[in-house]
Amino acid sequence: MKYYLFLLLAVLINGFTFAQTHDTIRFENLVGLIKIPVQINGKVHYFMFDTGAEVTTIREDVAADLDKTTCTKKRLKDSNNKVTIQSKFVVHSLKIGNSDLSNQSIYTFPNNPLFNCSGFEGAIGIDIIKQFDWLIDFDKLYIVKTDTSVTANRFNDFAALDFYTNKLRPRINLKIGNNIIDFLFDSGANESGIDKKNYRKIKNEIIKSYDEISSVSGANSYDQQSKESFFLIATHPDNLDFTNHNVMFNTISVGENKIGNDFWGRNQIFLSWTKSKLLFKKANTEKKKTFGISFKILNESMIVNSLVYTEQIIKSGVKTGDKVKSINGKSYKDYCELMMYQLLTKEDIYTIEMQDGKKFTFKKENLY
Repeated sequence: MKYYLFLLLAVLINGFTFAQTHDTIRFENLVGLIKIPVQINGKVHYFMFDTGAEVTTIREDVAADLDKTTCTKKRLKDSNNKVTIQSKFVVHSLKIGNSDLSNQSIYTFPNNPLFNCSGFEGAIGIDIIKQFDWLIDFDKLYIVKTDTSVTANRFNDFAALDFYTNKLRPRINLKIGNNIIDFLFDSGANESGIDKKNYRKIKNEIIKSYDEISSVSGANSYDQQSKESFFLIATHPDNLDFTNHNVMFNTISVGENKIGNDFWGRNQIFLSWTKSKLLFKKANTEKKKTFGISFKILNESMIVNSLVYTEQIIKSGVKTGDKVKSINGKSYKDYCELMMYQLLTKEDIYTIEMQDGKKFTFKKENLY
C-alpha cells in the first residue's frame, strides 16, 4: 500500500513540477506558419518558429539596431539548398518566453515576399530550439516551453515518431507502403513535400493525384515557376500500430523531403532535441481546400500565377500567365495586398474577370 501511495505522490509531484516550470507562449498561425513574439535587446519582433533553419535569423531591413562591432560573415544554406553569404551578429539579449539568452548569435537574411507581406521579421532556428523542450498545440495556438531537465508523464497518449538528428537537422522516418522515407522536420514550411526520386518510389501508394503548374516549395517560391504534382498518400510512423494518416504532399524540384505543419492537423506535438523525441497524438487530418488558382502582379498587372488541375480548372481553359482584370470585383495593384488576400481569404467563391472580358467562377473544393 505504501508503495502505491509513494508512486501516486511521485506522479503528482512530477505533474506539479511541469506545471510550475512551463512557459506558455501564444502564437499566431499565419498561413500555416508559427509566428511568435521575440525580444531582441528589449525590442519586440515577430519571428517564425522554424525547425528547418539551423540558425536564428533576422531580416536585413530590420537589423539596423544590432551592434555592428560584432558583425562577421558566414555561408548559410536553407532547406531549398540555396547558399548565401550573410552577416552574423551577437545580440546582448534575446528573450523568448521567460528565457533571456545572452550573447546569442543571429544571422541576417535578405527580405522576401512571404516574410515582408506577413510581418515575419526573422526565424528562431535549431540553435535556440534545441536548448528547450516544446509542446506545440496547433488547435489552441500555444507553445509550452520547458527546461530540458524537466520530466512529465503527460504524453502516454502520444505516438512516437522515428525521430533523430543529423548535425543540426531534425529528421523523421515515415513508412509509406513498404518504403521508409526520410524527411526534414520543418516547422518553417506550411506544406509537406517529397523530391522526385522518392516520389517515384511511392507512386503505387498514391490515393489521388493532381498535376499542378506551381511554385517550388519555399518562402521565395511566389516568383518561381515549376511543374509539380499534388498527391494524397496514407503514411504512418514505422513500427507503430495505428490507423494510417492521410496526408497531402507535393513534389518539389529544389531542396529535400520535408514535413510541414499541415501534417499535424489541429493537434499537439512534443519536441525534445536532447531526449531525441518527437511525439504527436493520433491526428484527425484536415482536408485541404483550395480554389486551384493563384495570382500575382507582374509589370503592374494581375496575372494567373499557378494552377492545380482540378476538374473545374481544366474545364475553364484558364492558363498560367493569363491577364486578370478583377477578383470578386476588385483589382489589386499592391503586391502584398493581393498575396495576403489570397492566403487569408475566407470566401468560398472566386469570380474572375479576365482582361479579354471572359468571366469564370471557381469554388473552393477539397482535394480529397
